Amino acid sequence: MSGARFIGLIAATDLQSLASWRAVGWDLCAAAADRWWLRVPQDDEAVFMKLPLAGRWHEDADGLMTRLGKRVPEQTAPATGWVPLATLLPVGPPRRGAVAMPPVPVAWSLEADDADRPAEALMCRWPDFMAWALAAFAPRLECLSFARCDDDRVFVTGHPLPPVRGQGYHRAGRLWLPGGHRLPSHVWPELLEERLRLGTSRFALLHPDGSHEEMAEENFVRASRAAVRLTEGDPVSFETP
Repeated sequence: MSGARFIGLIAATDLQSLASWRAVGWDLCAAAADRWWLRVPQDDEAVFMKLPLAGRWHEDADGLMTRLGKRVPEQTAPATGWVPLATLLPVGPPRRGAVAMPPVPVAWSLEADDADRPAEALMCRWPDFMAWALAAFAPRLECLSFARCDDDRVFVTGHPLPPVRGQGYHRAGRLWLPGGHRLPSHVWPELLEERLRLGTSRFALLHPDGSHEEMAEENFVRASRAAVRLTEGDPVSFETP
């Protein structure tokens, strides 16, 4: 390859995530015992930005590497040692009689997000929400829905949210993400929804460590003082797969 390119740093444990692109002319070079440099043509920028990389650089025609978002080169790309991706991830026939192998899972967790995203939902303690709701005016409650969990948490959606201490969440499809966090660029909401088998009637509540809980849409009720009183003795469980 020649001209401007992209270079990324990928963990050896994540190399299998590149298998779909073994035939497009990408190159790898050993960076350490557990990390590899990945070189990608500039035309593949859209795919490059979604890969599980520990760092991303732009490489100019002289081999100088500038971290994306920066202006000053910080190092020079390795001059030798590059091998085609297809060499390290060859395609071969399966062993006779071998069982089908599932795709190799790639671990991930939510990333910190500096974007100022408005909260669209609130997770708080049930006693705090109940005390506020029983004292609030009816029109103030009508714009809210809630689902109470049997561990004394309650998840509230709507606008404006109640002025109760708790964790704010923003929504991506059928996924709820805690405030200050986002999905990694290589994790697409649509694919994650499919992987979790949420269908059209369930939501996933994501946590920063990559774990999640699931909620059924039918567990949400329109907020009112009567609904709060009835729910006091009838909580539901958020499911942890």
